[in-house]
Amino acid sequence: MRALIIFMTASAVFCAGCVTMPAEVNPEYLVDRTAEEGRTLEKLGAAIIAKRQEIPDLKKKVEDAELKLKIVRGWTAILKQEKSLLENKQKQFQLENDTAKMNANAKLMVDNDYQIRAENERLDYAKAVLELAEAQQEVAEAELSVSVAELAFEKAKIARTYLVRKQGATVPDDKKSSSKAPESYDEKYRKYLEQQRERLVSKKTARDEAAKRLKVTEDRLKNKDMTK
Repeated sequence: MRALIIFMTASAVFCAGCVTMPAEVNPEYLVDRTAEEGRTLEKLGAAIIAKRQEIPDLKKKVEDAELKLKIVRGWTAILKQEKSLLENKQKQFQLENDTAKMNANAKLMVDNDYQIRAENERLDYAKAVLELAEAQQEVAEAELSVSVAELAFEKAKIARTYLVRKQGATVPDDKKSSSKAPESYDEKYRKYLEQQRERLVSKKTARDEAAKRLKVTEDRLKNKDMTK
């Protein structure tokens, strides 16, 4: 009973996001599961719950990265506003033919340009950090989808055995799936699992590419020699 509660709960907590997932397997079709099958379902259900608990921390990392990017963008905007102000002052000093003020302002302009270049490097870095954080969250969510699909497939295989044994049992007719012969009951669950695994591979590839881009911007931020 404990195993049944765990894997049923695990499916329920995530099923709201599984818009293309086949219909939930009728619990009545699982009553003849073996002890080994029960342990498999319990293990998969526990893994789903554990994976789901990881996602809030990853979402928090995304939120933190978004905030840091917003701050850097704010500083960059301020520096660009300052640049415009300094350029206008320089024009004014030129009209006044005030060499002393022109020279002093020119130094401020050089310093401002340096700060903008440095801030642009930090901006690229902040963007890369956010991109990786988002990719890591998407990988975790895709892994969760795979785990849910694996659980559904395992239950479908048990149900298939049950229905074949009954020979004449009818697969429920609902809005998500059409009635099929008992021998092919688990086919749609297998296809859904394959789809989720392919999606996970794609998300992992995107995450790895984001990690490489972050490394490039991180190295550039550390090593670029920007002189005034």
